[in-house]
Amino acid sequence: MEFKDFKTPFISDRDIKGKANFFRKEHWGEVIPVDIENIIEKSIAINIIPMPGLTQQCSTDAFISSDWQSIFVDNDKYMDDSYYNRLKFSVAHEIGHLVLHKELYENLEIINEEDFKKFLTEVDGKQYGYIETQANKFASYFLIPRHILINERKRILHDYKDLVNNIDAKQLNSYIATPLSKIFVVSAEAMEIALNTEF
Repeated sequence: MEFKDFKTPFISDRDIKGKANFFRKEHWGEVIPVDIENIIEKSIAINIIPMPGLTQQCSTDAFISSDWQSIFVDNDKYMDDSYYNRLKFSVAHEIGHLVLHKELYENLEIINEEDFKKFLTEVDGKQYGYIETQANKFASYFLIPRHILINERKRILHDYKDLVNNIDAKQLNSYIATPLSKIFVVSAEAMEIALNTEF
């Protein structure tokens, strides 16, 4: 396949959400926060391998190997607790590629680093962006189950009842993102994005 001709197959948000919910229930259940490391190492037996300088060399926090056996993460971020929530999302994103794109990537026949570099340089930027967006959505649905978020949001809003009728929904979501992010153990940014998307 000529990588320049590559087109990302459409996957609806509903399908991404369904796949994320199914995968979480199968490997973790309905408990929050979701312990992604536990799932990866014990349930699906993928190795997490810290790699020195990954972010500097590849402009990414994490990537999954082409044989689907390992997720490489930036060593400095892995060792720094302040990056925990971001790295957790990045790892969930890589699981999104496994669940959503395994067959797609295997059909590309990328077998080494040179093939991967060629793919990145030749593939249309929009098409690659669609793949990344799909994996981001998977990570969000996987780490922030919307049916649980609905209930936790209602509970948190009780503490913000003075604001509920005085500001618009988007602004209110920015106020409640931080306390909700602590419940789900994700970044406030990831939580705010989840709050501002349709449940």
